[in-house]
Amino acid sequence: MLTARRPLALLLAVPALVAGCSATPPTTAPASTPPAISANPTPVSTAATTPATTETASTPATAGCPAGDYKATGFTATGLDASVGKGTVTDVDVTFGNGRYEFDFDGDHPAKLTLGKSTGKLRIDGEFTGTYSGQPDAISFTRGKATGSARFVDKGKSRSVTMQQVARILAPQGKGSAVCDGDKLTIKVGTLSWNLVRDPD
Repeated sequence: MLTARRPLALLLAVPALVAGCSATPPTTAPASTPPAISANPTPVSTAATTPATTETASTPATAGCPAGDYKATGFTATGLDASVGKGTVTDVDVTFGNGRYEFDFDGDHPAKLTLGKSTGKLRIDGEFTGTYSGQPDAISFTRGKATGSARFVDKGKSRSVTMQQVARILAPQGKGSAVCDGDKLTIKVGTLSWNLVRDPD
């Protein structure tokens, strides 16, 4: 059973991505925009921006995987203490298309979290988005916006968690891969892994 401190610890300890979150965004964001602007302050800056946008849009199209609408079934990640955290979800809509991804959570269907012998429920009502580019075996994900709310529910008690915290843990960020097998899709980024199935609707 989760203790008072355990719920938040469970969320923050599940993926090792938490340790690299603060380091990853600064490397990604500055690398794209600043160089183009500082190197070409005159009209050439417009020409430099256009190719960058075109590459991002065309690369995912050639990949073919991931693409389309999916239903997430669960995720797995390794915690900072080397323990394996698993989550089971039942109503999470995931969309990949035009170089963008979106995870939409239904608050009426909480995710069941398991970390070692501890379990708890994470009720998420919101979404997080991002972008991706590259081939299936070498895809780069960039976390975007996160909106909504989230809270842990354990033994009748609940604790609020910001959607930004959830996104830092569960939103794909960094270099990873996408494996399509029939109607199944597996997204792996560092220690984070999402399992999804094609949405038949």
